[in-house]
Amino acid sequence: MESEKIKTTKGKKIWIWIVIVFLAITIGGVVTFGFTSGKAQAIISDLSKEEVVEITVPLDEFLINLDSGTSVKKNFLKIELTLHSSKEGAEEKLTANIAQIRDSVISVLRKKTEDTVFKEEDTKLLIKEELIEAINSKIDEDLVDDIFITNIVTQ
Repeated sequence: MESEKIKTTKGKKIWIWIVIVFLAITIGGVVTFGFTSGKAQAIISDLSKEEVVEITVPLDEFLINLDSGTSVKKNFLKIELTLHSSKEGAEEKLTANIAQIRDSVISVLRKKTEDTVFKEEDTKLLIKEELIEAINSKIDEDLVDDIFITNIVTQ
């Protein structure tokens, strides 16, 4: 009778060990699959990422008399711009200062000639950098990161 108890106890212990090993292999497989499939990495990166705020503020169309320089011919510039910012609360500040922003844009553009409007450096229009600097200076804060020109025509 004692040998039957020992066999029963050993049989129970073996089954317990088989279940523990099976669970460990199953859990390990699930975790390994999660990391190799990228789902766990995506979850971890989503948790560690700060939410980046990006806003755009379109401006109404501008129609500007360009500087004629030495020419007697009058040139006009029709341009539409959109301001881009990744700063928190930028949309409210930009829309609250639309009049100052438009004034800055007009002040920069009216001094340009037809040739200087399209002047590029490193495949980027120089006028964009000038406008960003003028706008940020006018509102006393570096809110505007980039400017998108959505329409431009000269005549």
